Order: sequence, then C-alpha cells, then structure tokens
Amino acid sequence: MVSLYDITIPVFIRALRTNSALLAKAQAWADAQAIPHADLLTRRIAPDMYPLTFQIQSISNSSKAVPMRVGGLDPVPMEDNETTFQQLQDRITRTIDLLEKVPHDCMDGKEDKEVIIKAGPLDMKFTAKSYILEFALPNFWFHHSMTYAILKNAGVPLGKMDFLGAKKK
Repeated sequence: MVSLYDITIPVFIRALRTNSALLAKAQAWADAQAIPHADLLTRRIAPDMYPLTFQIQSISNSSKAVPMRVGGLDPVPMEDNETTFQQLQDRITRTIDLLEKVPHDCMDGKEDKEVIIKAGPLDMKFTAKSYILEFALPNFWFHHSMTYAILKNAGVPLGKMDFLGAKKK
C-alpha cells in the first residue's frame, strides 16, 4: 500500500534536487552570457507574479509543511530572504536535509486528520489526504513549474528532461 509519506517526501526530495540542478544550470548560463545573477533571480513570468527566489522559497515551504501539518512534526522556520544562487542552493540543501529526517511512519493512519490552512481571513479545511492531493502537491508542482518557466523564458537552455530531473546517459 502506498502511504502519505511515499507520495510526498521522496517526491519532494527528488524535485528539490531537480530545482538545485536547474539553478546550477541557470547560474552557469548567466555567467557564460555575462548576465547579472540578479536579472535571473528577480525575473517574473508576469508583473503580478512572484520572482524566481519566491518560487524556490515556496517549494521549500510547501514541502516542509506537509510533515508538520500531517505528521505533527515541529515547524522549522526558514526566513524567506535569499537573494543569491548560493543562498537558494543552501535553502534547498537545508530543506532536503530536513525531509530526509522525516520518520517514514509519521503520517501513517492520518489520512482523515483535519488540516486547516489559514489564507488571510479564510480557513481552508481539508483531511490530510485531501490536503496533500488537492493542495500541497499541486502547489508544490506549480512553483516547481514556475521556476522552470522563468528560467526557460529568460533563455536558459533547459528542456523537458531538465524539468523532470531525468538522468542523462
């Protein structure tokens, strides 16, 4: 049987590693093109959307929120103040380190546990299962996709296999 852990933690870790690779490729490309790093790090898809730095912070925040909200683990705050590629890479590393320590059984049997997310004046109510499937995973993948889209739109030579994190042979 597939557990809530199985459909979240390993998936997050793999995608975080993929985001690390995307950032490394973007940094190398910017250096080769003599493009200031800040031009990529502050880039947005549209004026009303958040920049690249926010996308990485969001995948970190959404992935570490799952074991906290569902598994009852203590929150691990991270300031959303990264402004360099290295700081974002460090953030990804810290998030992966945290997720690798999540006990495999911490979410067992909690599929029906109530999860409430405060969104301004609203309380969004879910079961743990619906929170993961209808909010946490889609939100994570949205920000992962925006990271790729921002970099691709800027001209970084990325392809689908970069997005998927496929290993090249």
